[in-house]
Amino acid sequence: MKNFAILLVILCSCVTKENVRTERQDFGSFSIELPSDWRVNDVQGIDSQVKEIVTSKGDTIHFDYGVYSSSLEEASVKIYPSSMISWFLENKYDTTGRVFINKENIEEADREKYRKWKNSFEMIDGYQAKIVEPKVIGDGLTGVYFDSLGVGPMGKLMLQISGFNLSPKGNELFLKSIRTIRIKKK
Repeated sequence: MKNFAILLVILCSCVTKENVRTERQDFGSFSIELPSDWRVNDVQGIDSQVKEIVTSKGDTIHFDYGVYSSSLEEASVKIYPSSMISWFLENKYDTTGRVFINKENIEEADREKYRKWKNSFEMIDGYQAKIVEPKVIGDGLTGVYFDSLGVGPMGKLMLQISGFNLSPKGNELFLKSIRTIRIKKK
């Protein structure tokens, strides 16, 4: 019985579940549950609703609800066969940001190795959502994008919420918050 009690204490100390208190924030067109120690700041938008959310660690997450919201596409990686290096140098082209590999035929799998983000798709509140996460936490974009949430006076309404280089805890809490989004039906 004594050994069982010791084992129970050890297991309980290893499994600590941190309860984070959240509050539902209502932004008119949508709402989201955020940790209660995160704050929301107003930001001046021109043609859309924009705000910034600042985490307890000081990370900044932005949202944009409107017709020009970013679809959170990562810039295409420019990959070339290493046999082209001399051509770039002879023609005085800047090779910054270009990747050269020992292969003549570049394939999509080659590009995937150099991408910083990974994309997934899931339904959130009945809408198709694109979720973007960095392959290495703290180095890249974390966010969500909804493509078609209705039509406004200027066109199709979209929503994107994202932050760059979030701390590991901020990244985890933000990903949980994304799944609590509720879109106001028009």
